[in-house]
Order: sequence, then structure tokens, then C-alpha cells
Amino acid sequence: MAAVSTFAAPAGPRGRRYPARRGACGGTGPGDAPATGAPPLHAEIDNPLDLIAGHQLLAEPAPPGAARAAAGCGCGHPMCVDEGRDRTAAARVFLVERHPVTSAGLRSVLATAPGLTVVGSTGDRLRAVPAVRRTAPDVVLLGRGASLEEDLAAVVALRGPDGAPDARVLLLRRAESTAEASRMLLAGAGGCFPLDLAGERIIGAVQLAAAGGSVFLPAPPSARIHPAAPARHLGELPPQQAGLTEREREVLVKLGQGLSNAEIGRELALAEATVKKHLTQAMRKIGQPDRLRAALYAHRHGLAG
Repeated sequence: MAAVSTFAAPAGPRGRRYPARRGACGGTGPGDAPATGAPPLHAEIDNPLDLIAGHQLLAEPAPPGAARAAAGCGCGHPMCVDEGRDRTAAARVFLVERHPVTSAGLRSVLATAPGLTVVGSTGDRLRAVPAVRRTAPDVVLLGRGASLEEDLAAVVALRGPDGAPDARVLLLRRAESTAEASRMLLAGAGGCFPLDLAGERIIGAVQLAAAGGSVFLPAPPSARIHPAAPARHLGELPPQQAGLTEREREVLVKLGQGLSNAEIGRELALAEATVKKHLTQAMRKIGQPDRLRAALYAHRHGLAG
């Protein structure tokens, strides 16, 4: 059963306001409560991330009457706009997508939303940071890279002092778990969604991010925790017994310090592919299936400093 609550409507980035639209709750004015007299409600994702994941809006037919359609919704949801808001400004969107066809498709979808305008795009992540600094977008859509780590590093750069610190960055990929969603939030992202969503849902996600919300579509599945899982590391081999080479140990140390493969390569004067090879071999020797567990292993055994 979906959790239900109400939200206070935030202002747009840098005080920008957005064009009026029909309320997400189906109502369009402050007095548009259901016939029962109860305040309008929004159905949310039934997930531990409910309060940050954004709303799954109830699909209801538009209310009759031109006067009702022209008024703002007073329900308090970020996607509902009250009567006092400026209806002329549009949220600025920048696209970082290496596939030209995908970028053109996103432009086409977003062009149908009067409250959104695409102010620029690039297929080169190295050029994205100075580009967003020049264009000062409200929302950046970041195309999927080779790995989640690469995407999170891009988020940090885009929202850094040389980029657009106030922009909301949405990753164009799924969050495979609540743990991945948490990592995205910690890196500074405003959420994510895959490109196979319907156009209206993409528009809704971008509008919600522009209004200051966070959105994860579809909702990531909750992590399944097994009672025996916390004790698994008790029987693992320590680094000195795992047969690590000196280079594998160095790569593991840098991983434990939170560095990406590219950063490790720069630190150790290695090609990124070589770093990946050493890390894969080290993970196999220490019995850790992924980067996160390998980094935790490094911390447990004092490798991260």
C-alpha cells in the first residue's frame, strides 16, 4: 500500500518560478479538495526512499471549466503551482549525452513542455563542466557512462565550483538498489531515471527536479539484508595472506581512500585499463565481489590510512 503525505512547495532554483499547470492531485485551485472535504493527497512510492524519491502522481482527468484550469493548485506539492507564481519563466535544462540520436530525442520530448527549455548540450563530458558554468542550467541530464562510479564522479564535477553548484543533476540510468540511490544522493545528484520511460514521465521528472525535488524512477528495490551477512568478513583472508602483489595492494589502498579508477591511474602513473586489471585481480584474491566491498575490506584491514 502506498504511503501518503503532503509536501511544502519549494521555490525554483535561484528564486525562479515555473509556468502554471494542472495540479498533480487533479485539482487546480486552493479550494479544490475532493467532494469528501478532505485535502488533496498524492500517492508516493512505497519504498524506504518515499520522502526523497518524489511523487508518483495520481492520474486523474482534467477538471472541467476554463476558470479552474487557469488557477493554481494549493495542495503544497512541488509540481503543483499556486496562483501567485510567475508563469513566464522556464526551467533551464542542459544535456550531457554522448549519443546524438538520444540527445535529439530528449530535446524533442522536452520541447513539448512549456515550462522547460534546453539551453545547451554536449556529448563530451570533459567539455560539460565549463559549458554548464556558462549556461547556468537549473537541471542537468547526465547520460549513462561506463560505470556508476564514473557517473558519480561526473556529478561531483558538474556541481563543483567550476561547474553549476546550484543545478540539479539527474542521471539517465536506473538505481538498482536503495544503496545505489543513497550513493547518488551523497554524490550530489538529484535522482535518476532510465530513458525507456514515457515522454510525459520524463517531463514530470525534470519538472520535479527543477522545482527542487529528488526523483528516482522506477523506485529502487530495497536492499535484502541476510542475518549472517555482517559476520561474513570474520573469516576473510587478511591482506598479508591473500597473495596480493605490491601493485594490487597499492590500487586497493587508493580504492579504500575513495578514488575512482581514473584518479588511481593518475596517482600511480598507470593507464586506467591497467588499474582495472589490478583491481579485478585484487578483488578476486581477497574474495570481494565488487568495488564497494573491496573498499570496506581495505578500511577493515587498515589499508585506507
